[in-house]
Amino acid sequence: MAKAEKHDYPVEKWIARYARFGYGAKGVIYGGTGLLALLEASDIIDSGDMGSTGVLRTIAAQPLGKILATIIAFSLMGYVVWRFIQAFLDPEHNGTDFSDIVRRVGYACSGLVYASIAYSVVEILTETPDRGDRRIEDWAYEIMVRPLGRVLVGAVGLLFFGIGCYYFYRAIKAEFRKRFKRHQMSDVAKTWASVVGRIGIAARGVVYVLIGVYAVGAAWQFEPELIKTTQEALALFDDNRTDEWILAVLGIGFIAYAIHMGFQAVYRRIDPID
Repeated sequence: MAKAEKHDYPVEKWIARYARFGYGAKGVIYGGTGLLALLEASDIIDSGDMGSTGVLRTIAAQPLGKILATIIAFSLMGYVVWRFIQAFLDPEHNGTDFSDIVRRVGYACSGLVYASIAYSVVEILTETPDRGDRRIEDWAYEIMVRPLGRVLVGAVGLLFFGIGCYYFYRAIKAEFRKRFKRHQMSDVAKTWASVVGRIGIAARGVVYVLIGVYAVGAAWQFEPELIKTTQEALALFDDNRTDEWILAVLGIGFIAYAIHMGFQAVYRRIDPID
């Protein structure tokens, strides 16, 4: 009976499909970031732009790249839509406890972040100068000069540090497997989904911990230029050959996360109306 009811919601099907394209697009972003990090670590390229914007800019620079970058941005909005649905409609019935509310707020924040990444394609295609890094420093300074501003920046840093540690916990527990349609997966797919998921989530954890530590340091020392984005956190390991192996490992981790997003796109349970 439940299956019959689902056929009455064609919009639900389209949202689910759009969300799957979103997971795929997110995988492209992380896969591209990981590949750029590997190339940087191997001294094959020296772009210094290993973030999501750098990936989109690299794609846009290729033949037919602007069309592909537009498709990726449009697809990424499917992930944004799904995050907002998770935040406001709670289709997965996470509950109303404090931890559940925090999780839903996190979904909304995630949606805003990836919406900004998708919007960055507009700047790339219109060749608007990228002022993202400077803008972050300016915002941090504007906050820190206000009463309790340094406390707020430090708190955000601690939040990022906590999220990074939570990613380590997720990597160990691998509870993401519960959201897969495991009956549709072969034993090999189940194994690899678990392996790449754990590696990829742990790699993200490392970057979030770094961002958090530097944000706390920025607040403590009143130096907003210490604030790091994902790109700048990765670039910390690109200054000398001793640390480039760490950058390579993180690059592999981000590629693993991209594959994890591929598994999410294909096998994740997505029921916008449940």
